[in-house]
Amino acid sequence: MIQQPNRSEAGNALVAVMVSTIAISGLLYGSLTTTAVDMRSTVRSVDEVRTTSLAQAGVEQTIALMRNAAQKLNTMDPIQGIRNLFTAGPYAALTAAPVTISGRTYGECTATATAVVNQADRVVVTIDSTGYYPVAPANAPEGSERPRQKSVRVTVEFNLERSRVFESSYFINNWGWFYGTNIFCNGNARSNGAFDCANYGPTVTGQPTYDDLTWNGGDATLSGYRDDNGDGLQNGLDGGMFAGWSIAGSNNVKGTGGTALPASNKHQFTEQNEMPNLTNLEPYESRAIAQGSTISVGGSVLVNGVYGDSPGERQHLYLVGTAANPIVINGPVVVRGSVVLAGVIKGQGAIYSGGNVYVPNNLQYADAPATSRPANNTQAATETWLEANRNKDFVAIMARENVVLGDHTNGTWRSYVSGWLAHAMNKSREDAGEDGIPNTRKGRDGILNTADDDVLEDDGQWTVQRYTADDLARGLIPAGKSVNDPIPGTGEDIDGDGAYDNTLTLANLDLPAALNTTNWGGTITGSVTLSSIASGAMTRLDGAFYTNHAFAWLTTPSSAIHMNGAMVSRNESVIYGGPGLHMNYDARLLGGSNTVLGDLLPKTLAPVIVRDWTMLPNDPHAACLAGGSTAP
Repeated sequence: MIQQPNRSEAGNALVAVMVSTIAISGLLYGSLTTTAVDMRSTVRSVDEVRTTSLAQAGVEQTIALMRNAAQKLNTMDPIQGIRNLFTAGPYAALTAAPVTISGRTYGECTATATAVVNQADRVVVTIDSTGYYPVAPANAPEGSERPRQKSVRVTVEFNLERSRVFESSYFINNWGWFYGTNIFCNGNARSNGAFDCANYGPTVTGQPTYDDLTWNGGDATLSGYRDDNGDGLQNGLDGGMFAGWSIAGSNNVKGTGGTALPASNKHQFTEQNEMPNLTNLEPYESRAIAQGSTISVGGSVLVNGVYGDSPGERQHLYLVGTAANPIVINGPVVVRGSVVLAGVIKGQGAIYSGGNVYVPNNLQYADAPATSRPANNTQAATETWLEANRNKDFVAIMARENVVLGDHTNGTWRSYVSGWLAHAMNKSREDAGEDGIPNTRKGRDGILNTADDDVLEDDGQWTVQRYTADDLARGLIPAGKSVNDPIPGTGEDIDGDGAYDNTLTLANLDLPAALNTTNWGGTITGSVTLSSIASGAMTRLDGAFYTNHAFAWLTTPSSAIHMNGAMVSRNESVIYGGPGLHMNYDARLLGGSNTVLGDLLPKTLAPVIVRDWTMLPNDPHAACLAGGSTAP
């Protein structure tokens, strides 16, 4: 996001503990010297630490395997991939599997998982894992000392949650940019890559986040306050700027009251937030049909659940509303093609587009919240605001491809936006390496040919996981996919469509078909040109927007610009002018999966919850290892 420029301006923790423990154990062994005391008890103690760490490694590997299974059905239902592992009973995840780190094997482990709760949206699993040193009994040389072993039982829970990308006013699944001193972000600003403010002085007020929202009649209660600045207080001063990499120019960023944003509100090298996968819109279509969702204008219903699925319907939808005849949305709808959306919109719902979403002119609520933000960031003020605005207009706009705003047919628009799409620090080509973020090949130390290099980045190879025969046997290949097909969303498949994508260009943003009644349905009459309904001086954008491609916009009005909701994108090419850009986070997106929009927003697999951890007195796998071992 850049202020109107001139031409001279430049456009897993437990495993780590295990590694440390094993290393320490090795040092302890190496430091033993001949003494007059019997050292056997010391050796036994070290062995217990070592074997417990190996058992824990088995737990971590099993969790990783289950998350991998979820990934393989991510386009349909992530948690179903985990459920499918237990169709024939317990899941034998690991059998005498070597625990190897940096080419060195430290021991072996065996792990079995059993589903104790197996529901559509919740799976609770008990993992029994045993660590063996130096090898499992069946692999021990004949006549050798019996291997040491330790077993643990860990109960973990998998759930779906509303994707956390919607907890920020501005979220970028790449490098974030605040190149403007009059950018005012009233909510969290977050990127999965670096965040760059250069020498500009934007303002980031921040927004405390919560795990849950409950209603008792008309009374709202937020719970699960996240103390991300670690001060032990729930005073509304959390939130701020977050980056999966470094934050450049952070000393110039201002916070509440125009003073410098405190260091405790600037978070570098944070955990990435996973983008939802909208490759397959079938689950959303099923939900739209089941809920009887509609879009109407002037009393005429234009969409019943899904647009483009019935004979005679066009694939693309054109909607322009006025104050007298607003676009009225009720629940989630799916448009199989692209959408043109502008004017006045009313109701609560979500529009899922299988193509691009074009917003050529202002888009605003007919019945908007009385104020764009709560009086302050305290929980009490936020709950009061939620109670007052719970039933006000609220819309989410989700594009499988791009979100294009303003007049993209205008030469100036195309010049500025194309420059940022092609910018070296805004790469969109799917050769971004293991972390999915460009320009991180050198790693955090900034030095090539060191251990933290992302060697897959810019290697000219599209590196992804592929479905296997074992996946087929376990029911982990969705309909339409086959053995050896790329698994959507793995490796360098950043947008999760299972196909390689090169650098985004203007061609990706252009209309898929001429604007006429032959190609488009909705409120369109005859033939129109985009420029006839578009504005190069947009000032109002209401709604929560999502795309895992580009959010592209040039607007240069003479008055301030207000974006009320959220902007979630992979790449961002926003160029603005005028007195300022105000991004106001809609607090109705707070509360985890129980936000005001609830099930209308995409969900991802929630972080794993550890419910119980217990040492076992005996090896539960002794019988299965009696006849030998196999690789998992």
